[in-house]
Amino acid sequence: MRFLKNKILLLAIYTVCITVLFLYFLFPSQLVLQKLESTVNSAGYLLETGSLRPSLPLGIKLKEVTLHPVQAPSDLLFQGEFVDLQFNPLSIFRKNKTIRFRSRAYGGSLEGRADFLSFEQVNPPAAGEIYLQDIDLARCPPAVFPLIRGMTGRVKGSAFYVLDNPANRISTGKMLLFLTHGSYALPEPFLGVSRIEYDRGEVKAKWQKGIVTLEKFEIFGSRMKCSLQGDIQLAPRFEESRLNLKGMLEMSGNNQVKLNITVGGTIASPSFRYI
Repeated sequence: MRFLKNKILLLAIYTVCITVLFLYFLFPSQLVLQKLESTVNSAGYLLETGSLRPSLPLGIKLKEVTLHPVQAPSDLLFQGEFVDLQFNPLSIFRKNKTIRFRSRAYGGSLEGRADFLSFEQVNPPAAGEIYLQDIDLARCPPAVFPLIRGMTGRVKGSAFYVLDNPANRISTGKMLLFLTHGSYALPEPFLGVSRIEYDRGEVKAKWQKGIVTLEKFEIFGSRMKCSLQGDIQLAPRFEESRLNLKGMLEMSGNNQVKLNITVGGTIASPSFRYI
């Protein structure tokens, strides 16, 4: 009797393995890729990938992935070594359909989830969250971290958001980033300094109803400390969003300086005033 049970168990395992291998090697990768590219294109983006393969348990894995906006194909939104997408089957019975993702990009890793009203309507996602680990800012295109564009160093942290109104794409969310060993090139040299070097930093922000509130922006170096707070009025094109930030810059050494800072202008072209 025991021998019979073991034989049935081995047969069941064998059947499952053969079925999985059968489905893996007969997976219609080209058809799935065409459907994925069509869906992404309808959302306003161009997807390019080196290959697509099934990924256990219920997903696909894309290698050498790049993403561009349709209206500006030369602009790079994302580039990664691979992206693994996993469908959550339980979300079939929920309002939003959930895709979990994991990726290797910019010298680090990222993972999270995106919730969609339907797989035919993927832009914008109804909600999402992302966790970053050891990302190299110098390798990121400006669109990846627009709030800290122009900075170098490594970053880790998290962000999440919920879409309040799909019609006008207004969302609510929060972000927390930790920076290490980098620099920021000033738009104009100040007191002979053209670049701020830092050892560590922290960025904390939230957004609601079209306004980003920068609750904390602090960077610390061996000879300086800089902190900022304020609001950013979002524009349809994020780089044109208006800045209204205030803070303080402290520099030590032979020329000790403590100044108030006001940052205006736009994300793409900030203006600094030192008082």
